[in-house]
Amino acid sequence: MISNGISKLDLKRRNRMQILRLLRRNGPTSRIDIAREIGITKAAVTIITNEMIQDGILYEKGEQRTPEARATRGRKKILLDICATYKMDMGIVLEGQNLYAGVSTLWGEVVEKQTVPVAIGASREEIVTQMEDLYRQLIYKNDLKPEQITGLGICISPRFFDTLHIKRGVQPDYSDFEKYIQKFVHVPFLFGTLSEGAAIAEVDYWQHKTVPADDIMLIRCAETLEGAVIIGQELYRGASGRVLHIPEPDRSAVEKALWEKAGEVFSAERTPNLWRLTDGNIGRLRYILREGRTFECDKPIQNLLEEFVRARASNIPLAAELYDPGKILLFAAHPGEKWIAETIRKLLAEQLPGYTVELCRLEERCLFLAGAALATREFFGNRGGY
Repeated sequence: MISNGISKLDLKRRNRMQILRLLRRNGPTSRIDIAREIGITKAAVTIITNEMIQDGILYEKGEQRTPEARATRGRKKILLDICATYKMDMGIVLEGQNLYAGVSTLWGEVVEKQTVPVAIGASREEIVTQMEDLYRQLIYKNDLKPEQITGLGICISPRFFDTLHIKRGVQPDYSDFEKYIQKFVHVPFLFGTLSEGAAIAEVDYWQHKTVPADDIMLIRCAETLEGAVIIGQELYRGASGRVLHIPEPDRSAVEKALWEKAGEVFSAERTPNLWRLTDGNIGRLRYILREGRTFECDKPIQNLLEEFVRARASNIPLAAELYDPGKILLFAAHPGEKWIAETIRKLLAEQLPGYTVELCRLEERCLFLAGAALATREFFGNRGGY
């Protein structure tokens, strides 16, 4: 016998998923408002949410109150919210020259975090061993059992792909590396990019605290301008599965022009602070700029750097007009990237004055939350809390 349509379990899971997504977007909400927002009856919402309360996924936060509200007769609206500690999420991020790992609640509240350096030239075995040690420490220190964890999200910088035998492509192939993770991770896990995790963290962890936007474009302000697009609270991928990639002008030509112009203005008279810091060695100037220490730069060099970033970011306004997001987020994973974000912010304010442009709230000290957010979305939200 062939069955068409979706099963009752699938329907229940989908309704639960919609409820969780609504609560993440809007914060505490009453049953009647949930019913109106997701388009099912209040009776159905009551049955579903009561079951989720019994399971420990939701809880009744209290009566809905507003400063201007007057006492009224009848039953008050009881607000429902997600129980942050129903389960925990874990994240591991390999970025820069560090491993960032931690445990968070379902609302992205940090329970435990650790950052350890990865030696330059470290082998795959050495990096995997560090990951395993961090994972086991987090489990032990927080007395966690597998059933108390929704899952683990892992984000790995492309600079480590060759070392870890991750195949490059439009979508990276983690299958070979996955075998090493399976040896010590006993909870569901998945891989994703840091930009994807940052965008999901904004939607699932923090958006309810500000004016929500269902459509977001996030730009990673780093050596390459890549990012992620959220449409209808879902991560958007093109036909090839690629997330957002911003085409840049000929990078080598733009960098060559930067250093030629820097060489012309670099002198004891025009750039006294940099001249003193580098002992007049332009090679050291390159090091300072690559470290993002722009606050130490003299005005002529700062002007050149802004010109350089503007040239690289010239296609961002076009991409923004194409996706037409409700909010543009600029993501600086490290302090050295913040000056890039600020320059792009000025550019967008000039060329797209009608758009909301903000800095992503994910900070370097909590980068593991990018991985945790991916786990939250995939193993909790998308499964309706099952």
